[in-house]
Amino acid sequence: MQVNNTKPASRAIVRKAALGILCTTSLLPLTALPAVAQSLELEEIIVTGTRVANRTATESLAPIDVLGAGDLEKQAFTDTNDILRTLVPSFNVSRNGISDGSTFVRPPTLRGLPPDQTLVLVNGKRRHRSALVQLSGGALAAGAQAPDLSQIPAIAIKQVEVLRDGAAAQYGSDAIAGVMNFQLKDASEGGSAQIQYGSTYEGDGDNVKAAANVGLPLGPSGFFNLSAEYSQSDPTDRGVQDPRAPAGMSRLAMNWGDPDAEATRIFVNAGIDLTDTQSIYLFGNYGDSSANGSFYYRPPDPTHAVNGPILPVPGDPNGFSFVEWFPEGFTPRFFGDVKDASIVGGFKHELDSGLIYNVSGSFGRSQIDYHLKNTVNPSMGPDSPTEFYVGRLVQEEQNVNIDLSYPVEVGWASPLNVAVGTEYRRELYEISPGETASYTVGPYASYTDPATGALMGMPIGSNGYPGFRPEDSGEFKRDNIAFYIDTEADVTDSFSIGAAARYEDFDYFGSTFNWKISSRLELTEELAIRGSVNTGFRAPTPGQSQTSSVQTYFPAGSSSPVARGTYPAGSVVAQYFGATPLKEEESTNFAGGFVANLDFVLLTVDYYNIKVKDRIALSEEKFPTAADRAALAALGVPGANTLGAVNYFTNAFDTRTQGIDLVASSTVPVGDGKVDLTAALNYNKTKVTDRDPTVIGDDRMADLERQLPRYRGNFTAIYSLDAFSILGRASYYGKFTDTGNYGKTFGSEWLFDAEMSYTFYDQLTLTVGVQNLFDNYPDKVDALAGGGYAVGQVYPDTSPMGYNGGVYYVRLGVTF
Repeated sequence: MQVNNTKPASRAIVRKAALGILCTTSLLPLTALPAVAQSLELEEIIVTGTRVANRTATESLAPIDVLGAGDLEKQAFTDTNDILRTLVPSFNVSRNGISDGSTFVRPPTLRGLPPDQTLVLVNGKRRHRSALVQLSGGALAAGAQAPDLSQIPAIAIKQVEVLRDGAAAQYGSDAIAGVMNFQLKDASEGGSAQIQYGSTYEGDGDNVKAAANVGLPLGPSGFFNLSAEYSQSDPTDRGVQDPRAPAGMSRLAMNWGDPDAEATRIFVNAGIDLTDTQSIYLFGNYGDSSANGSFYYRPPDPTHAVNGPILPVPGDPNGFSFVEWFPEGFTPRFFGDVKDASIVGGFKHELDSGLIYNVSGSFGRSQIDYHLKNTVNPSMGPDSPTEFYVGRLVQEEQNVNIDLSYPVEVGWASPLNVAVGTEYRRELYEISPGETASYTVGPYASYTDPATGALMGMPIGSNGYPGFRPEDSGEFKRDNIAFYIDTEADVTDSFSIGAAARYEDFDYFGSTFNWKISSRLELTEELAIRGSVNTGFRAPTPGQSQTSSVQTYFPAGSSSPVARGTYPAGSVVAQYFGATPLKEEESTNFAGGFVANLDFVLLTVDYYNIKVKDRIALSEEKFPTAADRAALAALGVPGANTLGAVNYFTNAFDTRTQGIDLVASSTVPVGDGKVDLTAALNYNKTKVTDRDPTVIGDDRMADLERQLPRYRGNFTAIYSLDAFSILGRASYYGKFTDTGNYGKTFGSEWLFDAEMSYTFYDQLTLTVGVQNLFDNYPDKVDALAGGGYAVGQVYPDTSPMGYNGGVYYVRLGVTF
């Protein structure tokens, strides 16, 4: 797809006007006041990390960030991942332009740990995982399977609670790095709606978002709250022409940037108070999104594996080459259609004795369908189609929970809150095959070159992403049951303590026992210290145990494509290269810090140290020799003769991640208005403490340790005066090193955002804003000796700040 980089005159006028207004007004608070970050509303009541009612974030025994609806809606992003990256410095997510399924379901990280080591809750209930097992997306994400945060639209969220502490003993598997709990809006009246248009400084990436939320009464004592969002984004392109493209080729061979994307997402939240002590609740979602991105370009080169060979065709002395179909070469287009749905319902009752019980059930489903266009199955020769259905991935989860809590009088400053419960969970992972042509072994998989007599072979399957085969397909299930106890109390007016334990039993992987102890001590009315120690675990998912895939990729520094096969640990290929069965990850987490509530600032500082043993990830790539390929073919591995690289799922290394989080907020009167100041800083360092060097090599270890910045910071000032407000934000990204892909350290960067809003008639709000005001980009990857860039890539795909440059937007909102 060719992207038009010409800026229309009207667009240029809008951008210049927005820049002129914002440059002169929105930076005023930043020049007059200390640098700070997002508003975290630390005094909001929390429900995450504690089962004691009416705890606030500053009273919590563990660090927790509370992001209100206002924080989330003061963003131009259409992806919740990007919103959280802006607000939470220890949360990182990259663009992943040409990264197979990671283009459609982006993998975020919290505190430098993989996406599936953060537990995601919605209204306190476990959110189902995406159907995608990450095979790309950076060193930390490769091999992970986590929920898709982009399915939760910002307009549906009342607040987000980010617990920055291990909580497996309280919530179960996955809560190693922390917990993110998305609380849905629950108003029974009123609502809001907004429409937004944005575009990049380069004139591509036009995007539109329309969203609405409405609260309705449900009987005399209930609510029905509905949220809906539609977004559409054009692709962006920050690459240059592929040096292998023919001279004079007018279009770019492929695009490095955001995909062409469209999404519709709906959330419902409802509840009824049956009596003063009994209530029922129901919430759920439906999302339908699609995107398509570029794969790597296949040039019309006589040495290229697809376009080069002349294939013998009976009755045709000239034979056949795919260059006849694609004179300028071709670039496969990868399409992903994602459907996501869930429903959760329950009953809650408080007895006269004080016992509260909560019974709930849930079902969640994620489905991804893959299609390829503008490509071929080379082994089929001239009989190949040019479009393919590649197959389907499905993740389903069912949960049943029984939770009870009871206050026990023990003579302390508060009752001892005792919570006990059980959870039963069933997971199903399904792989459905693609159409036959997407994986079939055609007649040219092995043929004799009539000119030389040499035995030749063409790649098998839809080129770029071969279809899922029937022998790799099927349904894979897992059940587990858990029992927990969670206690917490104020021993004195100044000292609180909590203790939790959890037993969980999985079929296939056995059982685990985890515990947590936490405490908080008020030294003065202004200063308190807090700390915790806990153990955690994460069981391998059915998807990680069963995923098998072949993709085409380019090794670092090479412009020649290679077929890379990814295999489950129990497969013939993985066993050939020495894989062992997967087992659960185990963690130990130490944390400590303080809360200072001073007259002029609210400050929290927390240290964490997270040790993870037997981490689940993808192995280093193995490069099969001719003898290896022959041996694999003899073992019945389809397409073994075309494999250029192999990796597999493994538990081959241990890590220690430690860091410091600092959050500060203050409000300063300025004339008749005020300025809200906030700052959030994160230092994070990961070290691989043990590994099998034959499975996790030096480059992979380096990327695990250094592919994320060690320093991140967000600083925000919001000036408000009646109906008028100005926001200025500065975001800092420390340097990072990508060894495996680029062999380079990329420098630190600052991004500046600005936004101005005015409210008319108490209901209509017009907002004009710019993200990345000064159009900053990450350092470029190293150019080739001839001055060009391999395969046309200019900026690193693993950049935590992205590489689209400046974006301007205008938004009109209404409340009612």
